[in-house]
Parts: sequence; C-alpha cells; structure tokens
Amino acid sequence: MIEIVRYNDDITCIKTATEQDGQAIMFVYSYLVKDALFDAGCGNAVTEFEEFVKKNKISRVYISHSHEDHVGCLHLFDGNTMIYANEMTQKDLRDPQQIGEFFDFVWGQPKPIAEITVLPDTFSIGDLTFEVVPLPGHAPDMVGFYESEKQWFFSFDAVPLPSKKKIAMPEENIPLMVATMEKIRDMDIKILFDSHRGPIDNPREHIQTRIDYINMIEKKARSLHETGKSIEEIQQALGLDGPWYLEMTKDRFGIDFFIKSVLFDKADR
Repeated sequence: MIEIVRYNDDITCIKTATEQDGQAIMFVYSYLVKDALFDAGCGNAVTEFEEFVKKNKISRVYISHSHEDHVGCLHLFDGNTMIYANEMTQKDLRDPQQIGEFFDFVWGQPKPIAEITVLPDTFSIGDLTFEVVPLPGHAPDMVGFYESEKQWFFSFDAVPLPSKKKIAMPEENIPLMVATMEKIRDMDIKILFDSHRGPIDNPREHIQTRIDYINMIEKKARSLHETGKSIEEIQQALGLDGPWYLEMTKDRFGIDFFIKSVLFDKADR
C-alpha cells in the first residue's frame, strides 16, 4: 500500500508498506525532493509505487543504505534514471542479501540493480544543496543528507524508531549508533526526516530520549556483566522482552545482539 503526503512545496512523503487486513504492517518513508527521490521504499508496494512514478517527474534517486525497506522499488529506475549510492551500498544493491520468508512478507525481496553511479560528497537539487553525512551504527554503509540553509536533515534509520531500543541485528554497533545520534543532535537542524516516523520537528528531544535510554541500559548491563552475569541473565534482570515476531526473524534480530553490542562494541569501529 502507499500513502502520499505533501510536506511542503519542495518535499513529498511517500509512505509504503505491506498491507495486511487493510492496515500497514509498518510504513517506511521515501522522500521526493523536487524531482529527486531519496530511497525507494517497500518492494511489496511496487505496483502502487510504479503508478506514483508514472505521474511524477523523477530525474534522480539517492540511496541512504541497502536494507530492503529502502530499496524495494529501486529496480523500477534501473537503466532509465540515475541512481546514486556509495560504494559499499552499491555492492549490496548489485547482489542483494536473501532476506528470508519473514522479511519477504514484511517488506519484499529486493531485485539486483545494475546501473549505479557513485554518490558524491555534495549534490544540488534546484536551489537546494545537500551534504552527504556518514551515519554508521545501524548499518555501516548508511549516509544522511543535510541541507544547511533550510536546516533539514534526512537521517533515514540513524535514530531508532522505538524510544527504548532493545533488539538489534548482528551488524549493528550500538555505541557507534549513539555516537552518530550525538553528532546529529549537535547539528543545526530544524526538521529531522526519519524513515519510519516521517518529519520530526523536535529533533534534539527526540534523539536525546533514545540516547539516554541506551546509556542507562549500557550502565546497568555493564554492572551486571562485571558480577559475572551471562547475556541471558542480563536480559532477564533488565526485563528486556522481545516482540511476538522475534523468533520468526530467524536470528536476524535479537535482544542478545543488542546486549552484546552495548557491552563489547566500540564507537570508533
């Protein structure tokens, strides 16, 4: 399914999701900025996305990172529209990870992309100029786009959706995620454009809530670890329960990954 929400004269929010019983499982935002597209949405909404593309001029596509909810409809542009991504992202776009049955149902399996151009350090869209900002933590290849005059920051997945993050993927580096959030928090930003919450007009408060929670968990987990508690015992002591679907992710997400990263990863990776 798809929902189109006009944010202002320059930006249109494109919300895509897999539909179940008439409801979105989880929306993901792509953004049309004038005639340039930031990310390419949920593959299970490709029919609706294609209809939107036919009705709107899209001259370029800029990709934040290679996770399936951000590139699911990207194949619509392959070979006929300029696609920009950094070199690490390009590798995954050309040979997408097989995401498995659960995530295929939730988002859709991405298709390989052949024609990709290297993402520059800066780019312009009309009178807007964007700086490409590395945003490691959630994904090593992720970048954001900053328009300093408007004070807009497209952060994609750099700031966790839940205010109390407790599950992670094996490749996520939680201390590095916190360092990235601190960097974004300290930038001159009026509007944060998030990939699952949409535009956020109180970015410092929104980000700080998540930093504070992770720092609190890190402090408690470290104290328990120093007394000899196992990862499972730390999880139980902290009362970190997973969502109902956690086992269905088949070890792509886990509370144990979150705790291990909090304890053992470093922000300078």
